[in-house]
Amino acid sequence: MCLKYVLDLVDRLDDTRNFIVAPGCDMPYAVPVENGIAVAQAVLQPASVREMLFNYTAVEEAVPVALPDYARLPRPLVEVFTLDSATCAACTYMMGAADVAKAHFGDAIDVVEYKYTQKENIARCKAMGVKNLPCIYLNGQLRFSSLIPNRDELQRAIEALL
Repeated sequence: MCLKYVLDLVDRLDDTRNFIVAPGCDMPYAVPVENGIAVAQAVLQPASVREMLFNYTAVEEAVPVALPDYARLPRPLVEVFTLDSATCAACTYMMGAADVAKAHFGDAIDVVEYKYTQKENIARCKAMGVKNLPCIYLNGQLRFSSLIPNRDELQRAIEALL
């Protein structure tokens, strides 16, 4: 729930004088307007929102997800975790870097994108310990987080696995 998330975020800060809550490309397309209003309400009226949430308990939806057996992969696996490469500029660039690597290595590597807009991929991010999007994992290990690797960096990292 976005109300609780924003309040928890504000509570972790020592000083909120220069704090700005602003959606970026991490706000998926077609988010209900009510979510944006709720975020503003949590920032502008935290006391009343705390009252509303006093007895709130989040319901965790258990979405089963099977992670690959990284020790037994037939070829290097490039996993690109994005919000959605079709709608997020940084995610587009990260996925583009992986696509260039795939074009270079061909069938010698596997590339998959996990979009955070799907429930199973949210569960996958939790299981993998993904902290920032976009990012690239190679054979289950975080290699590039938030910063898009250039062609040579990514190719060298993949070559080390071949």
